[in-house]
Amino acid sequence: MNASPAAVDLVLLWHFHQPDYREPRSGRARLPWVRLHAAKDYLDMARRLEGFPRVRATFNFTPVLVDQLEDATRGLPDALFDRLAQPVESLDDEGRREIAYRCLQRPRRALERWPELGRRIARAARARAASAPPGDEELLELETAFLLAWLDPLFLTEPEASRALGTHGRYTARHRDDLLALHARLTAQVIPAYRVLAERGQAELSASPYYHPILPLLVDQGVARRARPELALPLEPFAEPGDARLQIDCALARHTEIFGRPPLGMWPSEGSVSPEVAELAAACGLRWLASDEGVLFRSLPEAHGSRGALHRPWAFQTPAGEIALFFRDRELSDRIGFVYAQWDAGEAVQDFMERLRRIGREHAGDEPPVVAVILDGENCWESYAEDGGPFLDQLYEALDRSTDIRTRTPAEVLETARVIPMLSHLHSGSWIDADFHIWMGHPEKNRAWDLLSRARQAVASRTAPEAMEAVLRAEGSDWFWWLGDDHDAPDKAIFDELFRQQLKAAYEAAGVPAPAALSIPVAPPVWEAALRVPPVAFVQPVLDGRATHFYEWHAAGHLAVGGGGTMHAGPRLARDLYYGFDRERLHLRVDFAAGAPPGPAHGLRVDFIEPAQARVEVPRLGPGESAVLRVESDGGVHEVTGAACCVETILELSIPFAALGLRSGQAVEMLVRILDGGRPIETVPRGDAVRLTVPDESFDVSAWNL
Repeated sequence: MNASPAAVDLVLLWHFHQPDYREPRSGRARLPWVRLHAAKDYLDMARRLEGFPRVRATFNFTPVLVDQLEDATRGLPDALFDRLAQPVESLDDEGRREIAYRCLQRPRRALERWPELGRRIARAARARAASAPPGDEELLELETAFLLAWLDPLFLTEPEASRALGTHGRYTARHRDDLLALHARLTAQVIPAYRVLAERGQAELSASPYYHPILPLLVDQGVARRARPELALPLEPFAEPGDARLQIDCALARHTEIFGRPPLGMWPSEGSVSPEVAELAAACGLRWLASDEGVLFRSLPEAHGSRGALHRPWAFQTPAGEIALFFRDRELSDRIGFVYAQWDAGEAVQDFMERLRRIGREHAGDEPPVVAVILDGENCWESYAEDGGPFLDQLYEALDRSTDIRTRTPAEVLETARVIPMLSHLHSGSWIDADFHIWMGHPEKNRAWDLLSRARQAVASRTAPEAMEAVLRAEGSDWFWWLGDDHDAPDKAIFDELFRQQLKAAYEAAGVPAPAALSIPVAPPVWEAALRVPPVAFVQPVLDGRATHFYEWHAAGHLAVGGGGTMHAGPRLARDLYYGFDRERLHLRVDFAAGAPPGPAHGLRVDFIEPAQARVEVPRLGPGESAVLRVESDGGVHEVTGAACCVETILELSIPFAALGLRSGQAVEMLVRILDGGRPIETVPRGDAVRLTVPDESFDVSAWNL
């Protein structure tokens, strides 16, 4: 322990988290970031701290990250690492392009150490932009450089890395394979390294709810309006305090299993707290929670919201007992997270220490101020020289030598605090803007909540632990984080798909058919907007299975369905989809890629997703077929009165809105699918819904005024 008395007590908390990248059926990791951060961030953070035994820190692990670290240690499938292990000569063009794409996603400043290698990688990036698949030698270079770039500099002296670096870029498959083995070895050392730090008292290990959900929104999504009364809520209500309790209970049990003792405190996902969450945490036996200063200042009367109020722990009384709260100093935390990366390491550390001392000088009170610095312990280092190593080493050295700044863990602070002031009110919010708009309010985010709510209701009455487990996974915050316009990621479509896979897994485990809505992205593909033309006026097609004249479908909506996506999907059966309506009927037209329908062995089905689920099926797509149309809805099947369909060179279909129970003004979403043997084999357009609004009396007038 640092010498006393101290001018400042510093609580330094590093948060470790990755989303659940695993496919629910296979367990395969779709994205490689757990393994990559293990070798670049998690292990070296422990190794650097252990070199300064007088410095205390807190490390917060999400159980879903721990699970994936253990999966990686056991060698469970990983989409990228499994492909990297294949002989380069065995890869087809698609596999080569995918590896090139991934291997160009390296840490921002990783190649500063190797300028010549950086130049070769830049040439590979230009080649990829031209869609040229890399050759064997170039691909091996990309793979090996990628694995080197995702090692913390602390591990570049390991034999496998030294051998690769000694070749000056003349890599062989042995170098790449050795680096794969090194990554595996480093990943396996992560959890044991933190056990050692905790056992010798240098680190406190805390946890987050199991799958990283936003707990206040699980308790009741209406909580989001406490901070933002105008926020748009999802259509489907969601209020599952039992799920929130389960996410905490399971996290505590898993943490105890892995680290040998239960956590005393928790960084609730994204620092999200509410009075209800504080009560749940107290009931689960937790001693402390942490959140952001914005939450504190909105919890205090305006007259008491000074900076001095921030630098101390607070207590909050709940029906389940009292719980302590620490609130992060945003300025100091964000300086490490976003500012100091651009500074000389020594100057950054000097600035940080001086700001701490200034807080000590300005503090009024018998006990030293408690300054909580809480931030992501993974991603910020990519912007630092040498992956943040010089900064961290100099920071820990300065703290180790300091006689007036004492590093402490939250549990140590609570053990010795003489007086902890009580909050009479706890604001409901997160570390971002002290509200929840990042996870709710945008149409895409709300749509995801609606899908989650429906799945939760569908499995609620079933005794199916696997179904409930899938729901808990789908409650994770990351799925909602990447939806909407707040954040951008090249893998947004994968997050979207994994979220829907979790919900499908819940239905399947419960023995309930998964709704068609889970077959389409929550967020429409980027390419789709350029290919989608909405209806501009009423259409009155002649249903003869032919393009009778130019103006027949001229005013209809149009989707060119043959393009889109980054992966080649093989030949398509459909080429274009037209959709429109008159006052009473919905009209659809499908043009086929071959210029004629695929034949009577195929069929077509229209799955209506919103506002109510229904299904219309055309059993056969052979020329001359005049299909009998049936609507399946509310558990029953009946023929559609007044419907018509004709298949010749194209398919033309007309369905009365009344037969579907649709009224004017209603928003409609539907999937148009081609069947083979009754099973969907192609969606028109690929992987997305057709969206329209049933026309009202003003549609034709407004259309002519466009």
